[in-house]
Amino acid sequence: MAFNLPAPQTLHTGQATVNVGTLGSLAAGRKAGGNLPIANNASQVINSTASNANGVPAGVFFGINGQSATSTVDASVDTRVLIWSAQYNAPNRIQSSDLARGGSRFRLASGSSPTLNYKDYYIGGNDTPFCSAQAGPVTMCIDLADTSHNNEVGTFDLSQVSAYGHASVRLNLVGSSTALTFFQRAFLFTTTKNSANIPLFTGVSSFDDAVELLQGTDYTTKIGSWITKSGSSIFLPCPFQIGDGSSATTFNDNGAAIVSPGSNLAGQENFRLTDNAMRVYANLRDNAADSITLSGSYSFGTAARWDFDVDNASTILLSGSFIGMGRFILGSSVTANGSFNLATGEHVRCKGANIDSITVAGDVEIKGAEVTSFNNITVTGAVDFDTAGTYTLTNCTVNEVTNSSGGAVTINNDGSTITTNTGPSITIVNPPTTFTIQVNKTNADVVILAAGTNTVLASVDAQAGNDFVWTYVGAQTVDIGVIKPGFIVNYTYGYQLAGDNQSLPVNLLVDRGYI
Repeated sequence: MAFNLPAPQTLHTGQATVNVGTLGSLAAGRKAGGNLPIANNASQVINSTASNANGVPAGVFFGINGQSATSTVDASVDTRVLIWSAQYNAPNRIQSSDLARGGSRFRLASGSSPTLNYKDYYIGGNDTPFCSAQAGPVTMCIDLADTSHNNEVGTFDLSQVSAYGHASVRLNLVGSSTALTFFQRAFLFTTTKNSANIPLFTGVSSFDDAVELLQGTDYTTKIGSWITKSGSSIFLPCPFQIGDGSSATTFNDNGAAIVSPGSNLAGQENFRLTDNAMRVYANLRDNAADSITLSGSYSFGTAARWDFDVDNASTILLSGSFIGMGRFILGSSVTANGSFNLATGEHVRCKGANIDSITVAGDVEIKGAEVTSFNNITVTGAVDFDTAGTYTLTNCTVNEVTNSSGGAVTINNDGSTITTNTGPSITIVNPPTTFTIQVNKTNADVVILAAGTNTVLASVDAQAGNDFVWTYVGAQTVDIGVIKPGFIVNYTYGYQLAGDNQSLPVNLLVDRGYI
């Protein structure tokens, strides 16, 4: 088992007086010990401003690269996700104004003067779960590039993020206590594949390993409360990768239900995320012993991409349900027969994967011609082919087929339903089907006409045996005549042929008046 969590940016076990700036009236210090998810101490801030629901917020800034560090992070070219935990001392110390007034605020600053250039995110108040009674550490999960902030002071520069912080607007709900807040570990995750600061699963592992690491065995080993489990459901608010390309990896979700948060939802204003934040990657060794099995359900609140572009001897099975995420990229190591209902405008991209029996609510891109036969796939949108060639769809249900290759695409249709051929240059070849007229007498004459016309489509004189077999293509309507001396002529008008194999029994009756 192995869930590898990058080292914290800051432990926040020292005095809060070690910072890069403060605003408002407050006292900074340190809480020694206590029932907190830390071994010893926590940076502490006391908001000592006068109680006023519309009052001036007071808070502190810490360096993004260390509590008092002045160096910056360029988040304009690489999405970064900051996860930070705060805890109130006791229910009577949650002396906060409401959400609309920014009772509890996350702050993100830039440049050498963070107190002059920052933006505020209103993440909680006395009317939100974030500032509810003592519930242990609460999470701040902020994508540095998120633009849903509630106000800005000065000019925030995403290419020079220098500090993060917290502020509160004090409102005494009961008594006259000050607002007392403790800060704990802060993590800054990167979101690119194989980056050094992305949470990583290796070895024989599952999502339970992440839960166990974060929750610890008691308060002295607890890292945070931002990965939680309830029954079989796991709340996972961070990007992650399975495998590092060099370590043996066998990952199985054991059918768990994984939930990733949306951005700035009611009651979850402490999560501010772009669609680039909660990305998921696979990177397995070129070894048949490496595998990933995802049979559970995945519900994502952001359109974050899943990159499973693995093309080697490893195996990846995606048999679960995947809802709400962004583009899903599948390499040749992947077998995907689950259901995919992605965010609006997103699609499944097949790069040599086995997608037989997949169900996609949306579009599918077929990249390359490594795989040319598809069986039992259901696609409510379009299947696009980016490489010219011949493909076979067997027992598939596809709303639309398109061609972005610039060349010609031929689709052999074997029992599939293809509603719309948008093209360009797509030829759908329906396989020949048979119509068998089963006559109870041998040596009968049989004629098949286009319905309502004298146009002969097929005929035979004195058919040897009982069955006359006609091979045809496509649905059509026909008239049928069967004649044999000594028997009443049998006519069938307006017979519907559906484009599949069909048969028609014909029982000739003796003509008693025949001479």
